Amino acid sequence: MKLRAFLSLSILIAVIAIAAAAYATSEARVNPPDWGSERILSYAIYRPAMGRIATAYYRVLQKDYEGRPVYEIRYNGTGGNLSEASTCMVDAVTLEPYRATRKIKTTADVFFIDTYYGDGRIVVRRKQGVDGEVQETSLDFPGRIFDYEELIWLIPQLDFSNDDRLHFALFSTVGDQTILVVVRKVGEDSFTFHDKEHTATLYSFNLNMVQQSVWVQDVAGIPTVVKYDTGETIFYNLSLLKPALPVEAVEEEPEAEEEAVEEEEEEAEEAEEEEEEPPVLYDDDGEPYIPF
Repeated sequence: MKLRAFLSLSILIAVIAIAAAAYATSEARVNPPDWGSERILSYAIYRPAMGRIATAYYRVLQKDYEGRPVYEIRYNGTGGNLSEASTCMVDAVTLEPYRATRKIKTTADVFFIDTYYGDGRIVVRRKQGVDGEVQETSLDFPGRIFDYEELIWLIPQLDFSNDDRLHFALFSTVGDQTILVVVRKVGEDSFTFHDKEHTATLYSFNLNMVQQSVWVQDVAGIPTVVKYDTGETIFYNLSLLKPALPVEAVEEEPEAEEEAVEEEEEEAEEAEEEEEEPPVLYDDDGEPYIPF
């Protein structure tokens, strides 16, 4: 009996040791971003079995919050009968969040989520419908944490100079859960978009057992996500992954060549039009309308 108990204890210790070793990666350090006073990016959202389903627009503004420099990450998403808007305010140096708001609008209803970070606590307030009742939940988290709304901007700023694996805590309002995220720097990888091959640095991680892949390029010295595969949908950066320019017509068979060039020019113009200013889903102050 004592031997069996000893073996059981030994197995338990070994399992704990293996689990601990799996997460024995360096804690993520952040390279302070240099996004400037304003940055705008747009992404086409695809679902592999359906094709393009929506467009996502991001606008990052440099601001002050209670005397501290911050970045305000604004997001608009439109597709079909669904529209989304969110704002995530993060520290300009550490990228740790102060507040995140989100509005989801369907043809039938509208939902609001407001998340506060401060004093070792996370407070989440929700409301369904403009006149709905506010539901509030809170949880303690005295450590370092990031918000899901900033994830696409956080990954390119992680410092992998000392390790190819980093971990950090991420808060998601889906289930009000804190997720331990382990990011691995895979290395250089290629993908095709608009019939053109692009090369970028690939990073991978899991969210709730779903594989995530992020491709990052340096653009004017700023690491930028050019592709993001969530495991369900794929984001392609329309601002950077532009189609090839149309080929000039040759002299032979001018009519047929001119028609082909005109078609290619129209496709290029359509791609450029996709980069217009995002639709307005904000109130007069430029914030998602959260009527709390």
